[in-house]
Amino acid sequence: MMTVCISDKAEEFRIEIAGLFMAGAVAEAATAWKAALLVNAPRRVCVDITRMSGYDHAGYKLLREMHAHGTHIGAGTPRSLYFLNEISGPAGPASELGKRGVSKQLATIKLRATAAGE
Repeated sequence: MMTVCISDKAEEFRIEIAGLFMAGAVAEAATAWKAALLVNAPRRVCVDITRMSGYDHAGYKLLREMHAHGTHIGAGTPRSLYFLNEISGPAGPASELGKRGVSKQLATIKLRATAAGE
């Protein structure tokens, strides 16, 4: 199950991602994030990926775009730190997600979890 929780406050705009970040959740997060950037107010923009269990190519691409734009990416578990490394580093294995089927993507997610010690 995936969820995207959006908190829009005066001092902070926050997106919390739980589960697989793919399909409609990516579109919802992208729309909310872009709308938040249009607000002319000094506030922190943050995406929390602590409870995220994986992402598809579109999710990876959006998270990389957010990071490149200066959005703070919060990660509080070994798995989420592994994802943060993929998102913030040079394009790597995750950039290939769009070229493979869902079953192979899920296998990659399991390998990431194993590498992260979970």
